[in-house]
Amino acid sequence: MNKIWVAAIAVFVCIIGILGLNYTSPEEMAGDIPHSTDVSYTDAELQELYEKYDITENDLKFARGELPHYLEGTVFHGNLSVLVTETGEPPEGSKEGVDYDVVMSEPEMSRIMEEAREAYIEKYGVDPANPKLDEVNGYLIPTQEVRKLVFF
Repeated sequence: MNKIWVAAIAVFVCIIGILGLNYTSPEEMAGDIPHSTDVSYTDAELQELYEKYDITENDLKFARGELPHYLEGTVFHGNLSVLVTETGEPPEGSKEGVDYDVVMSEPEMSRIMEEAREAYIEKYGVDPANPKLDEVNGYLIPTQEVRKLVFF
């Protein structure tokens, strides 16, 4: 029994040692990632980035929250209580109008969401699942540039 404990402790010490070798402290990482206060752009620089990455006015409106939600007009956008189950059947004992207003299966939910996403892309030219802009320090910056700020 003592041999098992010694082996377990040895394995534990080795794992801790390996993890320790790969650890990078927050202080070490801080030199690689700019603080949000270090990020600033002029209007001309932002315009240049928008042109470089083909950012449209609708991309900017989407990032500012000025476009409608992509699920608007679907059963998921409103006051209805939607219950999604694996089979599309409500759980035993639940009551329509009390526990839920609409019940549907997971595939039905996915289909509605995908159709709404496709219609949104067609109407606005913006993919709500893949926005082109991120906000950093109050600036709307193309996601490719944000990645450069974080990783390089």
